[in-house]
Amino acid sequence: MTQEKKVSFNWEKSNHVGYIEKEYENSYLVVVDDPSSDMKEKYTNRMIISKKECTLLNT
Repeated sequence: MTQEKKVSFNWEKSNHVGYIEKEYENSYLVVVDDPSSDMKEKYTNRMIISKKECTLLNT
């Protein structure tokens, strides 16, 4: 079983936490742990976030 990598990122002036579902060259596909209602409606809990905007968290 692989270990999920947790990340923290800012979106619309709020801090969010999620785990990396897929890694791309310059970004991550992140599944957000506690999405806002706007995230649920527009992005279905998944967002592509620039690696520059993410901070890896220790799990």
